[in-house]
Amino acid sequence: MILKDIVKSTGRYITGIVYPERCPLCGRTMYAGSAGIICQKCYGKAEYTGDSVCMKCGKPVSEDTEFCMDCTGKETSFICGKAVFVYNQYLQKSMAGFKYYGRAEYGRFYAMEMFKKYESWIRKISPDALIPVPVHEDRRLKRGYNQAEIIAGWLGEMTGIQVVSDMVIRKKHTNPQKELSNKERRRNLYGAFDIVKKSRELYPKIKCVIIIDDIYTTGSTIEECSYVLKSVHINEIYFLCTCIGKGY
Repeated sequence: MILKDIVKSTGRYITGIVYPERCPLCGRTMYAGSAGIICQKCYGKAEYTGDSVCMKCGKPVSEDTEFCMDCTGKETSFICGKAVFVYNQYLQKSMAGFKYYGRAEYGRFYAMEMFKKYESWIRKISPDALIPVPVHEDRRLKRGYNQAEIIAGWLGEMTGIQVVSDMVIRKKHTNPQKELSNKERRRNLYGAFDIVKKSRELYPKIKCVIIIDDIYTTGSTIEECSYVLKSVHINEIYFLCTCIGKGY
């Protein structure tokens, strides 16, 4: 191990003593320097998406099924996407801590799992940028951060792909999607996003992107983001999320 690695490792250890890491599933305090690791009691509780998934959104589906019920016969502005975990009770608790209780450090774990599971897929796409789904400024101020931006930042560091956080903005304060029906979700998000023209002018060569978000349910959020990106001639759009529901 070279000197800079020793210094970096020692720094993480000291930081872990002052600001102890927590298991990203249950929130239990971990030993110093254990960032991004699940505690022993939580091993096996995070359910990964397997090989049999929807070809459009990545939801787990029955074998020999190409598309989930939500994606069957539906046209989208994005090409396709992937997710790491099934949104089970343990990931629900993890996501609640991440989004509402200040556990921003969980973002590193989510990004690590994205990288481990989908590095080859990301390299094959070779995106020009990672685009985190934006939150409204009021929500950012209340929460202290944009959870999708935290994940994208870590993933960008791991992959070397630039993160462009100011290309898409959320101009409309929307109700939480989890409280709405599928039809209400689409209505809730209609016109919620817009392109920052100055940002687009700064990145004229961006043609292919991966949108990063925390949870995928019906795809309304990803679709609205993709729609505005296509309006400025970004036509190769994929997405990568931490969690997703099942397609059956």
